[in-house]
Amino acid sequence: MSDMTPNQIARNLIDLGRELNRLVADFKDLEIAAAETKREAEVSYSRAYMAAEGTVEDRKQTAIGETADQRYMADLAERQVAACKEAIRAVHVRIDIGRTLSATTRDEIKLAGVAA
Repeated sequence: MSDMTPNQIARNLIDLGRELNRLVADFKDLEIAAAETKREAEVSYSRAYMAAEGTVEDRKQTAIGETADQRYMADLAERQVAACKEAIRAVHVRIDIGRTLSATTRDEIKLAGVAA
């Protein structure tokens, strides 16, 4: 049984809908930022590789070392996208719980003989 009134449940669902909208907008922005960061890391690696001297392996290791910070930032950006995606999933679950709670509350009101 819920301690929330039908109006409180509805308000909560509205708030969750707004939160979901915000997260979806954030997700789009984070995906764009992640793609840009990844592109910057790849271009930096390519430039460092081409500028390095020595064997293929020497050039590769030099480029890896010189672009570690850019690759790290790209990895972080991807993690932010994943975290936002998980937050969106969590809000969906909370909305489903709210819908179930709403239906249960309506049923309880009907059983109690109170007009909803």
